[in-house]
Amino acid sequence: MAQEWDEDEENYRQEMEKVIDLLEECNIDFKVEGDKILIKGDVEYAEIFSLPAITIVQGDNLIGFDKLWGFNKITVNTPTGVKEVELPQGVYANYQYPYLIIHF
Repeated sequence: MAQEWDEDEENYRQEMEKVIDLLEECNIDFKVEGDKILIKGDVEYAEIFSLPAITIVQGDNLIGFDKLWGFNKITVNTPTGVKEVELPQGVYANYQYPYLIIHF
């Protein structure tokens, strides 16, 4: 049982690294606290009734977290383009002023 947990934990670390790489590549201001990534920004859009989605704005950038059927996704829309990373269903997000918090 412990071995399964370690494999899951390693998978989530790898997923977290993908998101960190994306944020760094797009010059997004963020910080990491344990198993969470905190991205500073103001809420641009939030949908809580159908498939949950949160979009924040940070300067000229839009950062969104979408819960979809079968997977989740983080999208970064910058003036130079759009990039995204698909994440497992177990990854979730919430907004607590002034941060979009992605939980791994």
